[in-house]
Amino acid sequence: PATWEDKYKGQSEAGGTDAVSMLEFILKNTLAEEKVAHDDELADQHSYEDSMQALKTEEGELQSQLAENRKLLAEKEEQLLQKKKDLKATEADKKALEDYLVEIKPGCDFITANLELRNTNRANEKTALENAVSLIKGTPAYMDAMAAAHQESLGDCKDICAEGEDHVKCKACLAKTSVPGYCAGHPGTAGC
Repeated sequence: PATWEDKYKGQSEAGGTDAVSMLEFILKNTLAEEKVAHDDELADQHSYEDSMQALKTEEGELQSQLAENRKLLAEKEEQLLQKKKDLKATEADKKALEDYLVEIKPGCDFITANLELRNTNRANEKTALENAVSLIKGTPAYMDAMAAAHQESLGDCKDICAEGEDHVKCKACLAKTSVPGYCAGHPGTAGC
């Protein structure tokens, strides 16, 4: 038939190529959207990896800090236990001292209440003892004993010092030196 021999034109004259250009447009836009989506996904992947790396680093630092804080906490708890023991011992010592003060308080109160009387009695005793000493020193027996003790203290020089203890012979004998040697050092001595 003649229709087979005619070239079919379809809608090409009436703008039938619009469907092809529309498909090309859709393909072009789809490829562009796919590229944008791929680029966005790549950027998001890089951002995710950077974020994960930062978070892993921060996690490591926080783990390290946590370990240090746990160690510090253990040390502080140990110090706290020691301080509690010290406090308990100190409180026990304080209690013992307070009990002791309560125990000795009556004696202290007695001393405080009778202090003036005790001071008066001490002054009277001191005066009586000083009087007794002066009375004893005035007795002939005491004076003889002191003279004998003094003579004993002169030792080998007591015969030489019988002339007088201010004389150069006595002083030289007591100093265990010669009379001329003593006079050289003490020219104002009697007998030089």
